Amino acid sequence: MASLTTGYNLQLVLVSVLIAVLASYSAIDLAGRVTATQSRVQKIWLFSGAASMGIGIWSMHFIGMLAFRLPVLVNYDFLTVLVSIVPAMIASGLALFLVSRPTLGWSQLLGGSICMGLGIASMHYIGMLAMHASAVIHYDVRVVALSVLIAIAVSFAGLFLVFQLREETTSRQLWKKLLASLIMGIAIPTMHYTGMAAACFMPMSNMLAESSLQPPKNVVPLAAAVIVGTLIILGLALLAAFFDRRLSAQIIYAQAIQESQQYLKTILQGIQVGVLVVEEDAQIQLSNRAVLDLLHFSSEADLQKLWNQGITSCLDSTLLGDSENPLLHSMQPVLQNILAKQPVQNAVIYVEAEEQEPTALLVNAVPLKLSNAAVTQMVCTFNEITELKRTENRLKESEAKFRDLATQEELLNQLSSQIRESLDLPTILQTAVSEVRKLFAVDRALIYQFNADWRGQVSLEDVAEPWSPTLGEAADNCAPGECFEKYRQGQIRAINNVLEAGLDPTHLQFLQRLQVQANLIVPIMVGDQLWGLLIVHQCSHPRVWKEEEGNLLYRLAGQLGIAIQQGDLYARMENTALQAQAQAEQLLESEVRLTQQTRTLQKTLEELQSVQLQLVQSEKMSGLGQLVAGVAHEINNPVNFIHANLNHLQTYAWDLLDFVQLYRKYYPDAMPEIEAKAEEIDLEFLQEDLMKLLTSMKTGTDRIRQIVLSLRNFSRMDESEFKAVDIHEGIESTLMILQHRLKGSKNRPAIGVIREYDNLPIVECYPGQLNQVLMNLLSNAIDSLEDQNEKRTLQDIKDHPSQITLRTSSIDAQWIEIEVVDNGAGIPEEVKERIFDPFFTTKPVGKGTGMGLSLSYKIIVEQHGGKLECYSQPNQGAQFVIRIPIKQ
Repeated sequence: MASLTTGYNLQLVLVSVLIAVLASYSAIDLAGRVTATQSRVQKIWLFSGAASMGIGIWSMHFIGMLAFRLPVLVNYDFLTVLVSIVPAMIASGLALFLVSRPTLGWSQLLGGSICMGLGIASMHYIGMLAMHASAVIHYDVRVVALSVLIAIAVSFAGLFLVFQLREETTSRQLWKKLLASLIMGIAIPTMHYTGMAAACFMPMSNMLAESSLQPPKNVVPLAAAVIVGTLIILGLALLAAFFDRRLSAQIIYAQAIQESQQYLKTILQGIQVGVLVVEEDAQIQLSNRAVLDLLHFSSEADLQKLWNQGITSCLDSTLLGDSENPLLHSMQPVLQNILAKQPVQNAVIYVEAEEQEPTALLVNAVPLKLSNAAVTQMVCTFNEITELKRTENRLKESEAKFRDLATQEELLNQLSSQIRESLDLPTILQTAVSEVRKLFAVDRALIYQFNADWRGQVSLEDVAEPWSPTLGEAADNCAPGECFEKYRQGQIRAINNVLEAGLDPTHLQFLQRLQVQANLIVPIMVGDQLWGLLIVHQCSHPRVWKEEEGNLLYRLAGQLGIAIQQGDLYARMENTALQAQAQAEQLLESEVRLTQQTRTLQKTLEELQSVQLQLVQSEKMSGLGQLVAGVAHEINNPVNFIHANLNHLQTYAWDLLDFVQLYRKYYPDAMPEIEAKAEEIDLEFLQEDLMKLLTSMKTGTDRIRQIVLSLRNFSRMDESEFKAVDIHEGIESTLMILQHRLKGSKNRPAIGVIREYDNLPIVECYPGQLNQVLMNLLSNAIDSLEDQNEKRTLQDIKDHPSQITLRTSSIDAQWIEIEVVDNGAGIPEEVKERIFDPFFTTKPVGKGTGMGLSLSYKIIVEQHGGKLECYSQPNQGAQFVIRIPIKQ
């Protein structure tokens, strides 16, 4: 029998999905409230959340049932429908309980998903039992199992998402919740409609099928009631969660403010800085213990009382004059700024206490403004800076003292500079007197000068108006005689008040005539002699002289003594100079003549020394040439004899060896004595080695003949006439002479010689002298390389070997060029400028005379009409270039 045709009302299906989405969002939101609350409130939210979430899931299920269509009339058992709500509520309560835990492990998540999935499946299939129709329901077990698995998977995803999104919402979190609700709202109906697909409706035998699909009985009122009821329940749950969240936030905010205020009070009471918080009406809202201690108050009430008096005085300035409290007067500027809501920056007030030094307090005040509101409070801070003020006052005193000392030192330096720069003694003394009067702020300053008979008078003075001058005044008959002896000993005399100093009446009358009420006198010593006195007068009033003033005036007098002594010396020197000038003028003419003669003799002497050294050098090189020629001749004769006879000896040796071989061929069995002798002399080895020995001897004689030829070429140094020679032979002869310095040893590698020869024509020159130049240049290059190698390691020398490059070339048809280049340390610029000067050398004593390059320069330039130039930079080697004409 065929099953009945089924269908769905799409509008109700869409409504069921929307209810599932709303229920999912409610579940996520209610999970946040369950998590955020504790104890009894948490249980209330758990039960109410389970009820609203369960009703939402059941409503989605029941609307989906109402959307189902059969060709027969369907009725629902109301009691069974109500029973189907229970598994949904239990599953919802389990879900909310799990996600409200601090942690949710994978095992808990899986177990909760299975329980919740089975609850939702139970709700579905209990709801299916509520259907009453003229048909029998058969289930496909596989699809039922699939619907249960879908319920478990949906529960797993839902629990995971709700646990992740249960925290309080933010704008970003809200979008995540909406997305998660949409995903869950689509997934939950999937299980329902999969379960409906598992049911197969078979008609009964007595069933009368309708021609079209029929809705359930009373579908409209039932759907409306369920939808409206569900929306009301879920809406109330969301509103309750919203208001509870707001209320909790306000409670938490109020607690945080209270805790922060208590925390702030605790901090304020513990710090040493006094703090006052003043309200908008200028009343003290908060104070700490430190401000009471700093202002010397025992309680906040006393502080508030004085504060009110200060505020009242600011409002009515007439009341301030009646107050006897000095603290009130000191705080008046601060209070005025606080009333005007203006900041106070580093104001200083003083708090007086009985039998104590006033306490200095540094006051700062800033307005406290919240958001865009007006200023409501002022925060004032009080820091004790008494010690800082003491230090500041001491610094000011020290500054003033050092300023005075600087002024004094400036005057002393000025006077010293004038003494050094000027020999005009009257100007120096007058300037000193004027500066002393200004520096000491006195009415008169003067210099009293003694004569040879110890009588004296005022020689210089500077006096302020309206006091009378004393220039020319003498005090010899009225000044106490014992004072002069003290002045000779360098003592200072200070009179603070002439009327109270116990002076001699005659001397007192003299001082009164000069209008003097106080004076300070120091001696002016020139060497060990008392020259005069430096005196300052105070005429307007008595004056207590400070010790440092006396010391300063004494130092000034010492400088004046130096100036006077210098002036005397200058006068004597000037007289001596005048006498010497007359004598000098007489000697000037003879000195000029003598100077001219001396220059002529000096020039002649230098030329003579140069010629002498050239002659010595030439003679030395001539003797060396003769010696080399003699040695070469003596060696050449026996070597030629040996070399000429070696060919005959080689022929004789071949003949003897052939004879021995022939003998041994035909007489192989020789006598025992002959065999023994052959073994003794190792005849086989002698036959083999004899010809090698003769070949080596021939090679050696060839080498000796080559050396002798080089020596004979070099021995032409004594030739004094121009001759046409091969330049390359001279170079090679010179290299042969220096071969012992070029070859290597166990301590250093050899110095490499690089030859870059051009095809040169025969050149007319002095061969011996040109060889001498080459010898000097090559010897200097070898010296430079050896000095450089002493500063380098053996490995460095191997990596960067020393070498000399010899390069020849034809410049044109008239000139040739010879270059001697080394890769040594180079020549500094200051040395390069003098290398061709006679007797100039940088070598140690005994290693060079300083004439090698000088003579080489003369040989090339003066005798050959050529050029000798040097190109070098430090650490880049040296290059000497010889240019000589081909024809002389």
